[in-house]
Amino acid sequence: MSMNDDLADVESEIIRRRGEDIRSLFDAQIQAAKAHLTMAQGLSVGDAAPQFSLEATGGKLITLHEALCHGPVILTFYRGSWCNFCNMALKVWQGYLPDILAKGAALYAISPEKPEKGLDFKQAAGLDYELLCDVDNTVGDAYGLTYELPQLVQEKLADFGTNVGVWNGNGKWEVSVTATFVVGQNRRIKIADCGPDYRQRLDPKIAISALV
Repeated sequence: MSMNDDLADVESEIIRRRGEDIRSLFDAQIQAAKAHLTMAQGLSVGDAAPQFSLEATGGKLITLHEALCHGPVILTFYRGSWCNFCNMALKVWQGYLPDILAKGAALYAISPEKPEKGLDFKQAAGLDYELLCDVDNTVGDAYGLTYELPQLVQEKLADFGTNVGVWNGNGKWEVSVTATFVVGQNRRIKIADCGPDYRQRLDPKIAISALV
């Protein structure tokens, strides 16, 4: 199965549990992300990847500069471990980690949620790569990805018991558009996959094929 096959199964399960009306929640988030991407100055293949220094869930400080000294890097931005689609995507990436490491590359996943939330998920899912904490979406902004979840979505998620502002630790319901970048050791972007539909993600095999 592909990444998107797994994500389609997640969607089917959510619809089974929540009913067909949940589709309006999907659509509202996609439209908000699409509106943001229309206005944002995003990154493209050949652009220099913005530098960053972020805390990993284990407390270690990770810098893009240092990571690139050892090999190319895959950066995948996710909304948070409150998102079922993101959880599945991170688990799928774990399955490809040996292939990534065999290429001399590194994989990092970035979200705005608090370190303790990321750590809880990392341990529960058995992930062997680092989840980076982008407090206040500083890196998400630099990559042109940050947008606010619509009010309808905020209210519905709160009804479900999910307060994204609390998970982020700053009260803000801001997340990244889901995206994956492959960055060469010269800091140039080799793949820039960024779309509004968080139910669809880049196939890891495509990212791995760009690692040289």
